[in-house]
Order: sequence, then C-alpha cells, then structure tokens
Amino acid sequence: MSDAAALSADRPSTDPAQDLFGHAPFARTLANAIRGNRDSDGIVLALYGPWGSGKSTVLAYVQHELEIGPEEDRPVVVVFNPWWFSGQEHLAKAFLGQLQAVLPAKYKGFEKIGNLLAEFSGALGGAAGLAGKSFGIPFLGKVVEAGARRLATKPKDVPALKKALADLLLRQKKRVLVVIDDIDRLAPDEVRQLFTVIKALADFPYVTYLLAFDREVAATAISAQTGLPGERYLEKIIQVPFELPRPDRSALRQALFKRLDVVMAATPEGRFDSMHWNNIFVSGLDPLITVPRDVVRLTNALSVTYPAVVGEVNPVDFIAIEAIRVFLPSVYDAIRISPAEFLGHARTDGQDSGETKRRSQAFHEGWLKTLPESLRAPIKDMFERLFPRLESVWGNMRYGADSVAGWRRKLRICAPEIFPTYFKLSLPQAIVSRADIDAMLLAATQSSASFAKVLEAAQSTKDANGASKVPALLDRFMDHIEDVDAVDAQPIVEGLFVVGDKLLLPADRDAGMWGFGNESRVGRLAYHLLKKVEPERRTPLLMQALNQGNSLRCSQYLIVSLAQEAEKAAGGDGDSLVRTAEAEALKAAWCARVKQLAVDAAFINHPSVAWLVSGWREWGAEAEAVTWWQAAATDDEGLLKLIAAQASESRTQSGSDLAWRTHLRVDPRGLEPYGDVQMLTDRVRVLLDRGAVAEQYRAAAHQFVFASERMKAGKNPDAFGFYDD
Repeated sequence: MSDAAALSADRPSTDPAQDLFGHAPFARTLANAIRGNRDSDGIVLALYGPWGSGKSTVLAYVQHELEIGPEEDRPVVVVFNPWWFSGQEHLAKAFLGQLQAVLPAKYKGFEKIGNLLAEFSGALGGAAGLAGKSFGIPFLGKVVEAGARRLATKPKDVPALKKALADLLLRQKKRVLVVIDDIDRLAPDEVRQLFTVIKALADFPYVTYLLAFDREVAATAISAQTGLPGERYLEKIIQVPFELPRPDRSALRQALFKRLDVVMAATPEGRFDSMHWNNIFVSGLDPLITVPRDVVRLTNALSVTYPAVVGEVNPVDFIAIEAIRVFLPSVYDAIRISPAEFLGHARTDGQDSGETKRRSQAFHEGWLKTLPESLRAPIKDMFERLFPRLESVWGNMRYGADSVAGWRRKLRICAPEIFPTYFKLSLPQAIVSRADIDAMLLAATQSSASFAKVLEAAQSTKDANGASKVPALLDRFMDHIEDVDAVDAQPIVEGLFVVGDKLLLPADRDAGMWGFGNESRVGRLAYHLLKKVEPERRTPLLMQALNQGNSLRCSQYLIVSLAQEAEKAAGGDGDSLVRTAEAEALKAAWCARVKQLAVDAAFINHPSVAWLVSGWREWGAEAEAVTWWQAAATDDEGLLKLIAAQASESRTQSGSDLAWRTHLRVDPRGLEPYGDVQMLTDRVRVLLDRGAVAEQYRAAAHQFVFASERMKAGKNPDAFGFYDD
C-alpha cells in the first residue's frame, strides 16, 4: 500500500485552504464578530454540535483568521482543553493555571496579571500547580506555586482580588479570547466544575469565551450533577449560542469518494461494478455518513483491513460490511455469529417456507428493530442487495443454485465459500447555496425550458479543476425532492431530457472510479420525480420527453433502471414505476429517437456514442445500429472517432510510485459486433504508419492496435497489468 493510503489521524483541520466541508466561511464570520466586538463587557459564546461534526476544526479556523488579521485587532488567545486534565481533583485550578501561563507570556501588558491570578486562585482554593503543564513551560508552574505560597499568609478578599483583575484588564483594553474545547468529553462532575468557574469569571472585561461542545451531552451531565434543568443552566451562562452548520451532503460524499480512491487503489481491474456500488451507496451507505469524522473512521478501518483481502473480496461488498462493523457493530455481530441466516439462496423445495420462513423473519426483525427508525428502511434495502437470500425472507423473490455460482465468481459476500474471507481481519467544488436551490424550484413552476436554463447556467460556472456546478446542484436538489409538487414533476423531467446530455462533462465525474457521472445524477433525479406522477401518466410523460429532448445517454440510464425494477416486480417482489411492457415500449421509443438523431452528421461526436450505439443494438435494432456504425466507419476519421469512443481510462499505483499512472484502455472486443476487428486494425495501423492520425485520436489508435495484437496472439486484450508487457 502506498504512503497516501496510510491511516488518517482524527485531527482537526487547521488551514481553511484545506477546508473540505464548508466550515471556513462560518469560522471567518465568527472570527470577524470576535475581532469587531468593541464592547468592554465579557461575553460567552458557544458552538454546539455533535461529536465528529467539525467543532474543533471551526475553532482552529477561527484562531487562524484572528492570527492573520491586523495586530491591533488581534486578541490574546488562551486555549484550554479540559480533556487534558480530566480526572484531576481541581479542574478549576488547571484552568486558572493556564491563564496564568499564557497571558503574561503572550502580551507584555499582562505581566502583572500572573501574580493577581495566583492570588485569586489561592483565594478560591489553593495554588495553581498545573500552570506550566498545559503551556509547555516546565519552570513556570514552580514560579506560580512559589508566588502563591508567599501570598498564602495574607488575607484574601475575593471580591477585591476580582476587582483588581477587572481593573487591570479594563486599563489594558486588550481583548482576550479563551477557547475551550472537548467539554463534552469530561465526566459529569467535571462538566459542572468547569461551567461553575466560567460562570464566576464570565464578567471580566474584554474577555470573550468561545466554548465548543455537544449541547445535549453537556445539559444531561449538568442535570445529573445539579438536579436542575441542564438547558436552562446553560442559557444563564452562554450569551450567544451558535449551532454548527450541518456539513453539506455533497461535500461529505466527495470527501468519502476521494479517500476511497486512495484506500481502495489496489483493487484489481474489472472487479469494480459501478452499478452495484451505486445501489449499495445510495440505498444504505450514504445515510450512515453524517459527519466528517464518519469519513475518517470508515476509511481508516478500510486502510487496515482491505490490504489483507484485496483481490479476494468484492470491493463494494467489503466497503459495505466494514461500514456495518464501524457504525453498527451489533448488526455486524449478528452476521458474523449467524451467517446461515444471510448466505446462499432460498431453497425452492418448500423447506424455506412456512415455519422456517417465520423463524427467519423473526430473527431479522430482531436485529433490525435495534436500529434507529431512520436507518431501518435504508439498511434493509442495502442488506437485500448484499444478501439476496433476504429477498425471500422479506419478499417472494427466490434465487437458484446457479445464482450462487455467479456470486462466487464475483467474490460476493453472500457466497458461502467467500464469506469467511470478509472476516479475516475482524478486529472544493462549486458552492451551492439555498438560493440556487430556490431558483431551481422556482424554474420548475415555470416551464421545462426555464429549468433547463438553470442547469445550463450552472454548467458555465466552473472551479479551478474545470468541474462545473452541476454535480453539486443536482445532489443538493435531491435533498429537496419533497419540496417539488406533483404538477411540477413533468416540466422538470422534460427539462432534464432537454439538457441532460449537455451536462456530461468529463471533469464533472466524481474523483476516481468510485464516483458518479452526471448521467446517473440526472437519471436518479428523474426516477424519484416519476414517483410523484400518476402511474398511468409515467410512460406517456417519458415518451413525450424522449421525443422532445436530445438527452439519449441520460434517458438510456433511466430506462435501464426502470427495466431492471420492472423485471423484479414481475417476479412478484415489490413494486415498479412502470410495467415490463411499458419498459419495452420505452426501449423501442428510445431506439427510434436514436435512429432519428443518428441521421445528423454530428451524432458521431456525442460523448457517449459508444454507449448509445451499443444500446441501440442490444434493444432490438441490431441491424440498424450495425449499419450506421459501418457507414460511419467508412471514412477514416469516422473510424478513428468510433475507436476513440470505445476508450476508457484506468489508474494504477505501485508501492514505489509517487503519483498515479493513468492507462488508456481500448478493448477491441467491443467492435466485434460491427465488423472484422483485424481488418479494422490493419486500416488503423496503415493510418498510423502514414502519420495520418490526428493528435486527439492517436493514443486511442495505438492502444487499439496494441490490444488487437494481443487478442490475435490469444491473450486477453484488456487484462489487468498488461501495460508493462
């Protein structure tokens, strides 16, 4: 495994330039508010968010923004992490000791404050012996303790000491920012102790407290210690609360896909099924990734476990089962302990019916009910895809022994012989605002053309990598699908079919082979919109959209999904948006539309022309598709374009490589339905020898000839690892 795939420490990000989850703008606003506060009164700010949501990262970004600001506006920052001192008898002493250590060291005007704080600490309960510990200055704690001992014999007037501290701070007029993180990691008595001292010191002039914690955890701890309502207690201490903005779903997905591309880089060619990944991710994995820490936890687990089984498991299934182990350990144990309830196929001899089926249903309902309600349906859906046997438990779909052979060839977790392998180690993109979403919703109420224009405008907005705003916009729009009225579903679908294929930009594909292209986003959105349409109107709507639009690849992707669903429903399992006959009619209409548009000479330049001609041929118009291909290939440039259209890219990285190697692939077997591959190879070889191949086709032409020669020699023309032959 390369160094790039090493474990990722669960540390907060400190540089806003590396922000993956949209925290930097919020932190900048918060820093500006702190910097711009001219009032002398002390104030307590709180940043609420669940564990792993990025609170520590926001605190780091705030400190970064303050540090790069004008020196005269820069506060003295005191960072106190009570987690370092958890279990100490006097957490309050540690806090005061941190103030004693940092303030005089960071600002000359606070030199006298050290002795005052020592005296104040002594008055409240003894010298702050931990002063130097947290600041990294060993001798400082001894100095503070010595000063406190000298002061110990003097009378201690706590109000007078507090006033002296306040007067000193008031005279200096220098803002102090006290940053306190990880409060929610403390024991309940320590939480109460810390808030008690904050409450006592909250009114010091020019002192701002910035606290970060899980509000529910802290409130529960306070209630347990005081018997008082925790929420009300916090309200009396915190003047300005902030809820950490939820991470953008699209940003979470992008971060996961990028990390998976590194962690799963050793996956052999041909083992990754993009449709299977799409189904597994959308059905059950996506709901499990809710905060940035989830991305780190899952990919760290894969960094450890995947190398031991790479090449021996289905990569998609392995990601799924590792996600279950990390996020739902009790469910993982149910699989590990009772594999017979999940593996293989349902028997068709009656032994899986009646009482046996009822026992299986009770078993599976048992672990399913332990999940939060919001996860039950997604996990059930994903498990039916991971373990097809469950389709016979929760439905009527059955698979035979021949299915198990297929699962075994694909190294699926549901194959009994492969299952043990999975447990060997059981141990920025363009920003989308709510205003953009509102614009899409408004356009949907106007016309299909208006909706299409919104997407075309998004396509023209590109980031530094050339990726447009479209992927994030479509992903975000899916979050608001419930906001679309049924009457507006038709213009949106029509708009998608008008503009869809114009959105197929290579730069818009998610990073690595694990990501999605815009055809899947358009198809998924159209699929969910069809659910809002009356059943009898769905097929006519799609027929009309097909005839009016030019988005052949996006509509092809949707029709494939509808046809697969209809086939399952015809077998008695679940419902489908269209019937089998309607799916076949849609295929025929799609082929007819392809035939109409293929007359245009520009059809050969479609970015997915290879997919289109293949679909045209496979869905019943084989002669028409082959005739078109052969006519287009008569011209040398046409042949080169069609060969280039067959090309795809894969990436590899060896242990000694410092960067990825990108390999162009052209499998000549894909051209066998259209003509004699060796004759086509001879034509291309002659063109190459004459230097008559344009630059944009040259690499694909060379690869085609190379792969054809391998095939002629009886070798696999598209085998993994042949690049170095």
